[in-house]
Amino acid sequence: METFEQRSKLYKFESERFQDFLKNLPNEEWSRQSACDEWTVADVVAHLVGNSEFYAATVTQGLKGESTPPEGRPEAGTGHPSISGSSLAKSSIEARKRLGDKLLETYLEKDNRLINLLTGLSSQEQAKLCYHPGSLVPAGNFVDLRFKEVILHEWDIRSAIEEKAGLSASGLASMIILIQESFASGSLRWAFWAGSALDRPVRYRIEVKTPLPVTADIVVEGDKVRYEETPQGTADVTFRCHTHVFALLMYGRMSVADAIAAGHLAINGDADLATKFSQWFKGI
Repeated sequence: METFEQRSKLYKFESERFQDFLKNLPNEEWSRQSACDEWTVADVVAHLVGNSEFYAATVTQGLKGESTPPEGRPEAGTGHPSISGSSLAKSSIEARKRLGDKLLETYLEKDNRLINLLTGLSSQEQAKLCYHPGSLVPAGNFVDLRFKEVILHEWDIRSAIEEKAGLSASGLASMIILIQESFASGSLRWAFWAGSALDRPVRYRIEVKTPLPVTADIVVEGDKVRYEETPQGTADVTFRCHTHVFALLMYGRMSVADAIAAGHLAINGDADLATKFSQWFKGI
């Protein structure tokens, strides 16, 4: 897995590449419906503006030794998209309307400020705990959190415009770190939408070989979930796919049924349980 320095360089490069993409995006594309149900392309960019403002503020506070929730925010570890998703969607739309023709200019300003902050963290600063609704997060992992936001939402935009848009491979390492380590948004716990308790656990085995290998079990009990880096026993369902497909499945951007139909996902085991994976993993 890449080091913090390597991931930071990739994050900066990909963020600046995405900036160039937005600078060259035709005006008519900004009002196009994105892959996010409630958002246009402009709404997605407005969300990223808010995300960059929040990350910059919470990391700055964390570096000062302050990790209490800002006013109006829940205690760290108690937030989840099932609680905040609707209000987040509305606030991003309101921000887009408020920013108007200053949206791109504001995005570039806020994004560059956050890039400079996160890529300039010293080794000591990287360990400082910072507030996030999902958990207290080491400052260094906000590189992964923001990298995930940029890469995933770029896909939300590009997939609505380009027929064969894919996740940028350079951001996959940060996504896998988030899923495995449970660092706030992007983690297994954040992507999981709990339902009723099951009579028995369902074990999903993930076998990904390229471009970034992942071998693990995801065990769902209906109302809770766990990630096991060392597979154990017999799986109910085994998924075999590329890393970017795994990420899209986890973040609810692609259903298991659609992935199978498109030839992006091979399964062994119970087909009904395979499709139920998408009812638990919706991300946001």
